Amino acid sequence: MTSKTTLIEENESADWLYTFADLMTLLLVFFVLLFSLSSVEVERFELATRSLNDAFQGGSGANSLIEFPHEAPVKPEVPEEIEEILPATDLSDDDADKPMENEAENLNTALQSLNDEISEQLKLEILNQTVEIGSPKDGKLTIKVSGDLLFPSGSADFKPEMMSVLDSVVLTLKKNPDMKLRIQGHTDDVPIETARFPSNWDLSAIRATNVLRYLVRGGLEVERVSATGYGDSRPLAANDSVENRAKNRRLEFVLERRSEQ
Repeated sequence: MTSKTTLIEENESADWLYTFADLMTLLLVFFVLLFSLSSVEVERFELATRSLNDAFQGGSGANSLIEFPHEAPVKPEVPEEIEEILPATDLSDDDADKPMENEAENLNTALQSLNDEISEQLKLEILNQTVEIGSPKDGKLTIKVSGDLLFPSGSADFKPEMMSVLDSVVLTLKKNPDMKLRIQGHTDDVPIETARFPSNWDLSAIRATNVLRYLVRGGLEVERVSATGYGDSRPLAANDSVENRAKNRRLEFVLERRSEQ
């Protein structure tokens, strides 16, 4: 009786559960291992697949046989070269230049009218040796006045009897408000060195400035006139004779149309 009871107790023990639990644990580990080996990194897989498509198709093809979770970019189509067709025009090159030619012609006509007007006022039959009015050129009209006519030698104070010449310039500009004036002083190459005029450049500049002041006092707007001294840097003739030096001592009045503001 005692032996039978002992055998039943031994058979009803839970030792087998340890073996069963170990088996289940091993099976679980085995399936987890299988799952980990079979899982794929989607991003790396897509990158590798796209690289293969690029290699075989020459770019990222949208027609890949492998579908991605996002839409593959489509290679843009390059448009064919478009030939630009300009509208036909009836104007030839000569016709296109006509407005500019007409404007220049009108300006030269206006300057020629100024030439005639100044010539009459100055009565060139008397002053033809000391005043020279050039023909209109490049939209400008230049009046050359002998320096000996306007100024005593080595002086910047113009002679009072020559004020009529300057008054004619003022009157002409008042009648033509669209014109402006540049006064340019010139000398010969004979050096000058005084307390008032250290050089020919100073002498020519002060002469031009004195004339400018007279014209402004005569009623000419200051913004329409300017004065510049060039000294002996722009001779008309070589300074090799008394006559040529006299030609180079001069004052030039350059008339031209004012630029539109």
